[in-house]
Amino acid sequence: MNSILVIGGGSWGTAFADYLARRGEDVRLWAREEEVLAAIRTDRENRVFLPGVKLSPQLGVGADLEVEAGRAAILVLAVPSKYMRPVLRRLQALLRGDHALLCLSKGFESDSLRTMSQVAAEVFGPGVLRQWLTLSGPSFARELAQGHPTAVAAAAENEELLGRVQESFSSPTLRVYRSDDLRGLEVAGSLKNVMAIASGMISGLGYGFNTTASMVTRANMEISRLGVRLGARPETFWGLAGIGDLMLTCFGSLSRNFQLGRRIALGESLEAVERSTPMVAEGVETTKAIRRLAENLAIEMPIAREVHRVLFEGKSVGEAVGELMTRSLKREWTTS
Repeated sequence: MNSILVIGGGSWGTAFADYLARRGEDVRLWAREEEVLAAIRTDRENRVFLPGVKLSPQLGVGADLEVEAGRAAILVLAVPSKYMRPVLRRLQALLRGDHALLCLSKGFESDSLRTMSQVAAEVFGPGVLRQWLTLSGPSFARELAQGHPTAVAAAAENEELLGRVQESFSSPTLRVYRSDDLRGLEVAGSLKNVMAIASGMISGLGYGFNTTASMVTRANMEISRLGVRLGARPETFWGLAGIGDLMLTCFGSLSRNFQLGRRIALGESLEAVERSTPMVAEGVETTKAIRRLAENLAIEMPIAREVHRVLFEGKSVGEAVGELMTRSLKREWTTS
């Protein structure tokens, strides 16, 4: 599909760019951090965000976003959600009608409570959704970079574009499924990060699989409840972008959101954890957005609420778990 620019040199953007380069695509990577670009040029390694992984010699890098974007046909957006709007504004004057925008970022904008496609529609106008795709699913960056077979879902309003991307990006390593539930993929991919923080907290308290599996099951109920209210389809939350990604981040210790929750349960502050790593745990910003969304829509989301109380209101993790376990008893299947 012609030349590709991956925007964002974090672990997932780097791994995805490397995957495309190894498939023979004409792909370049842009990163805000000059040390990331320099290390890839000289040592073929992103030592900041994906250390220990040798990158394809075919992967090019560039420091000038506007120049690189002007050359590319596909723009892959892999920046943290809180940086998405500024990046899109930089691209505003450069966007062409033949550009495809493939979003890898998972999160809500905490101030506006918008998903990434909604942010793009505000920046570029609603017509941009004919050029927009979102990719989501159970996919740790390191494992994709190591060639582990991985399956994800891609969603878009433009079925023809969706089919082309599915065909071009699928391989024996990465299998891409099609979906037309863009909102569902965005909600599922964003909220699973909040629940991964909760799972890490459970681990930090020393609880086992009973507790984690119970939380994950109830978490998916919360996620689907909010998603359906926002216009998503229920079945999306039982697919790759839903329960698949949720299980990965809640049971897999490679998740940075899981690790953040675990370290907080072990006694570190949120500020100390965030200062200790250049990597962004998307669940922190998303927790702020989801708390407000749930209140605005009068939707009961007890797990997300307790994560918010621990992160931002000084509640202990042990108290939060106790609160969840002593809520009023109710039927398993409810709509509120």
